[in-house]
Amino acid sequence: MTDHQPHAQPLDPQYPIGPLPQLPGDARVPATLEQMAVKARAAVGAWRELLENRSEAELARTYRPGGWTLYQLAHHTADAHLHGLHRLRMGLTIPDYMIQPFDQDAAVTLPDYTLPVEDAVALMEVINTRWVALLQGVDPAALSRQVMHPSEGPHDLWQLINKHDWHLRHHLAQAHLTLEQDNSPRDASHTGMS
Repeated sequence: MTDHQPHAQPLDPQYPIGPLPQLPGDARVPATLEQMAVKARAAVGAWRELLENRSEAELARTYRPGGWTLYQLAHHTADAHLHGLHRLRMGLTIPDYMIQPFDQDAAVTLPDYTLPVEDAVALMEVINTRWVALLQGVDPAALSRQVMHPSEGPHDLWQLINKHDWHLRHHLAQAHLTLEQDNSPRDASHTGMS
């Protein structure tokens, strides 16, 4: 007798956890916010664990040919977590808030992206404390407020939270791929975590 295992779908290195899912209406409840807070804590803790004691060569690897280095992934994720928090706070306090997008490809070329990855993780941890406080304390009814994104159009704050929950884990999965693969490293002149 032969064991037959179905073949798994090939992993897309650009979207290792899949594309951004929509948040169904029946998931827009306080329990979902608590689950997202738990996942955010776990993801940021996993970032710290993953990046500790990494060599310069490991941190200079890319998750796919033409992709960002592990340095850039860590700093981008911290930036995006900060932007997400700001967008949520503005959406909760300013009617019809227009999200200000940022050019992520330009941002990864800025000098602060050469700081140690410890700085990116520390920023994620501090920002995450604020995220969790909002997720656990916000009135769920307030999350029906709409924000406008210049290229994505209108969406409610539930979807904004869903997007940032996914984004934190999306880049963490890419970071894991980075360490599993050996794509062409870029300049390794950065400083890692101690």
